[in-house]
Amino acid sequence: MSVKALVIAGSPRKGGNSDILAEHLVLGLTEGGAAVTVLHARDLKVGHCLGCNACSRTGECVRRDDMQSLYGLLTHSHRVCLVTPIFFCLVPSITQAIIERCQTLWAHKYPLQRSLPELELPRQGLVAAVGGTHGKRMFDALRCTAHYWFDTLDVAHPHLLTYGGIDEKGAIREHPEVLEEVRQAGLRLATPEGWPPEA
Repeated sequence: MSVKALVIAGSPRKGGNSDILAEHLVLGLTEGGAAVTVLHARDLKVGHCLGCNACSRTGECVRRDDMQSLYGLLTHSHRVCLVTPIFFCLVPSITQAIIERCQTLWAHKYPLQRSLPELELPRQGLVAAVGGTHGKRMFDALRCTAHYWFDTLDVAHPHLLTYGGIDEKGAIREHPEVLEEVRQAGLRLATPEGWPPEA
């Protein structure tokens, strides 16, 4: 069967470095035979989490927006991928809103103890991130966020690809080795086994 992959492009800027990375990830996934759904966070209407804890009681988010359809994609995709720029060592606010609203899925898993749907193939996750500075700790917050976000999605060991010192719009094209690494990541994720556990 074909791998079902969800790719979320997290940038508010169209055609920037992370959008280009996302294109190469999708290229690898499709070349590998995956069925790919691509969403741009900037095109979605997703409000921030209200912190009301209603989902811990009912299993439903009180907000009604594009997140309602995104929940199904997140829980029924074999591969969930986020490609994002880094702003002040964090993902952009439009992308953070999507992650925060996964509080509903966290509530299903923990307070309500409801299992995610069983899938025919293992769930795996990937984050590819690009930032403008050379700071050694620029991606630390992202690593922590990715760990807990993917735990909510029953992905034990998400894979992170991080690229610093790439700032100007389109500058990622000057790094063909980065684009190829991301394409190869897509090819690997498109296989039924994906990344081996020890990778």
